[in-house]
Amino acid sequence: MELRRGWRDILMLPGPTDIPEESYRAMGGRLINHRGDEFREFHTQLIEKLKKVIGTKQDVFLLTCSATGGVEAAVSNTIESGDKVLAFVGGQFGERMAAAARYYSENTTIVEVPWNRAPTVEDVERGLEENGDADVVLLVHNETSTGTLTPNIDEIAGVCRRAGALLIVDAVTSLGGVPFSFDDAGIDVLVAGTQKCLAGPPGLAIVVVSQRAWEKVESLKRRPAYFDLVLHREFMSRRETPYTPAITLFYGLDASLDKIFEIGLDEWIDRHRRGAQAFYRSIGELGLEIYPQPRFRSPTLIAIHLPKHIQDTDVAKIMAEKYGVHVGVGVSKEKGRMIRVGSMGQVTAERVKATLKALCGALNEYGMRLDYESVEGIVEESFSR
Repeated sequence: MELRRGWRDILMLPGPTDIPEESYRAMGGRLINHRGDEFREFHTQLIEKLKKVIGTKQDVFLLTCSATGGVEAAVSNTIESGDKVLAFVGGQFGERMAAAARYYSENTTIVEVPWNRAPTVEDVERGLEENGDADVVLLVHNETSTGTLTPNIDEIAGVCRRAGALLIVDAVTSLGGVPFSFDDAGIDVLVAGTQKCLAGPPGLAIVVVSQRAWEKVESLKRRPAYFDLVLHREFMSRRETPYTPAITLFYGLDASLDKIFEIGLDEWIDRHRRGAQAFYRSIGELGLEIYPQPRFRSPTLIAIHLPKHIQDTDVAKIMAEKYGVHVGVGVSKEKGRMIRVGSMGQVTAERVKATLKALCGALNEYGMRLDYESVEGIVEESFSR
């Protein structure tokens, strides 16, 4: 099969993102025995690196599955029939999380929030008051379908803790791109993917479990076979995984994490802030509509509303075929109306410039008069700070 993507193309998708050359090379390494000492040592060191990024001393599991599999693992180990589940939904991935919970408890209540903003502390407080005692609260930290970021996740965790509810957080597009610590925030279960802000290969999910959450996990009468976290913990005690891991993807992730620490974790995360600043200022200067309300704008996913007469798939196609820049389009309620730029992982001024140039060029084919050169200085200024 002939691959159409050129070597100079860049992925500015909601995921996966481009990975460092070191990660590509690492994935070409020879396989090792996943029941041998070499793997045990490697696996232990890889988990320790992840704990530094996550900000935790709790249990971390690296699962061979997509991030959606990680969500499945989280809900299937903490929710059982009859549990009262409160799911805050402000986008497609909130919808998916709620749908996963419904498989395990018929008592799942959705609390809708406007899609151009994220759940707030007040929303969670009100939801818990209006719906009685909840056992589990589900929340998306960074909603990939809308470009919104939930502020004050630590305060929300505190509200849930005082209400006696476990907080499960989808941090798939925020881990590694947003400054927060699992332990300091007081989150109970966190799910993330490797192919987003960590600039790792797709196909792995990260699940973090607090001590408080373990009490609920251990109490379940039935847990899933493949995703049984008690079983995973048992194998982790001997530094293994219960089933065959995707060893080559582990190699790639390890190299990506080494790249992050070489640059510096704080610097890596701050590059996401600078990239978002460059995008938002430039988009505003060009007169385009940023979808989320200012307070809730994500530093990793830039959502741009298009004029009504322009189809998002057409714009994305031009950007990819003429400029070699691959972006996402609208989904669910916003299908056909939105360009979603994943500014994640390897965030640089050059990549931001290339994306803005491609966006301006594509939209100008529909009669708009956007001057890319008018915002080039904004990008340079944002990254010089």
